Amino acid sequence: MTNHKLLNRQLKKYATEELSSNPDFVNFIEAVSDSYFAFDRDKELSDHAFTLSEEEFSEINGKLKEEVELRRLSIQKLKNTLSHIKAENNESVSSDDDDLLEIVDLLNDEITRRKAVEKQLLLAKEEAEKASMAKSEFLSIISHEIRTPLNAVLGMGHLLLKNNPRPDQVDNLRALKTSSDNLLMLINDILDFNKIEAGKLDLEETSFNIKKLVKDIITANTNSANDRENKIVLNIDGALPEYFMGDSLRMGQVLNNLVSNAVKFTQRGTITVSVALRELKEGSAFVEFSVEDTGVGISEENYAAIFLPFIQASTSITRQYGGTGLGLAITKRILLLLGSDISISSVIGKGSVFSFVLELKIVDSTENQPAEDDTVDFDLDNKSILLVEDTLFNVLYATQLLESWKAKVNVAENGSIAVEMLRQNKCDLVLMDLQMPVMDGYTATLKIREFNTETPIIALTASATSDVRKKVIEVGMQDYVTKPFNPNDFFVKLKKYLS
Repeated sequence: MTNHKLLNRQLKKYATEELSSNPDFVNFIEAVSDSYFAFDRDKELSDHAFTLSEEEFSEINGKLKEEVELRRLSIQKLKNTLSHIKAENNESVSSDDDDLLEIVDLLNDEITRRKAVEKQLLLAKEEAEKASMAKSEFLSIISHEIRTPLNAVLGMGHLLLKNNPRPDQVDNLRALKTSSDNLLMLINDILDFNKIEAGKLDLEETSFNIKKLVKDIITANTNSANDRENKIVLNIDGALPEYFMGDSLRMGQVLNNLVSNAVKFTQRGTITVSVALRELKEGSAFVEFSVEDTGVGISEENYAAIFLPFIQASTSITRQYGGTGLGLAITKRILLLLGSDISISSVIGKGSVFSFVLELKIVDSTENQPAEDDTVDFDLDNKSILLVEDTLFNVLYATQLLESWKAKVNVAENGSIAVEMLRQNKCDLVLMDLQMPVMDGYTATLKIREFNTETPIIALTASATSDVRKKVIEVGMQDYVTKPFNPNDFFVKLKKYLS
């Protein structure tokens, strides 16, 4: 359809190429053009009206009414189209149906406004991304600065408890260990939650013994259960396969959160941990985990709230029981990453039941089962270990720990010294701190691998960022240990590479 000539001139003057390609604007222009042609016809009829007979005038008058109605409908269509494509704002279209140029101007203004809004949104997105990166970097630095001294606090407490303290010192040392363990748990919860929120929590698949995993968690919570005069009962389905493939670390974190919560909110009661086979498929099984307690219970209206970060069922809980309110929030998010969700049922004053179901791959071959050492003998058989560490109290702790396991320890204060020491003398294993002055652990490892590709190098890092393992492997290290570390786990890892 050809537009009215006057309208074409106005479009050339006011319309942009972007505006002309808008389908809604094209419909609008058609309505405007109809109005222009209708106006021309009205004017032509008006000019000749006085020369017509009364009969002809009556006939033309009828046509005029039809044209007026047609124009009214066209204007209505135009307004409907305009209201469809324009954003909400304070501007309004004039009531003058003939002022079509005003409507064109409003459309131009609307397109300009939308472009400005899009630009502002883009800038806001960029600022949010910068803020997120700054937060992650801040948490990484804070993590390192807190974990480094905490490693010495936990380590020295461990060594003092091992060295036959006086009976009056034992209680003090155990209080120190409990407090430092709780501090580490709080730090880990905050960092894990940040990683989950940022979508950087990596899941791994390794072979693990499900019965041992659950028993270890119960053992870890036994002392706190005894302190509150609680009994922990374990029920494991006899039909359950023994080995599975999955992220045992995160599964253990979920179970430990639930068991420690049950212990914390129960006094002189029973915590029952159950693992049951719900369905067996070819190559996988649906396993249900549940933790039941006889504790204080939770009201139904608080079911959803307890899984929100930093929220607890009531304001008195923090004062009475402590905690950040992150444990269940992290638990729920980890289960969602594992393809599951958590269920809860509870009665105030009688207790609660938390449960979830996971589909796990079954490990059939004994070749895929992990090597386990339940009876750690703490003997490294005079192996030579180079400790690359710049923090004095971490050197003291690690040296005493390694020497108590009959290892020979040499110390390098930074990566540069470590490179030169390895050029001149061989050793059985290197423990490499990552952040050091003069030369960091990554650079030192790259230089060592230029002339020595055989000696195992294990990273010692206080950083909790998700890309540490990737960087460690890329530069040629075999593994990493996160400070502060559990001495038993540390020994098993050393023995793995010194065998």
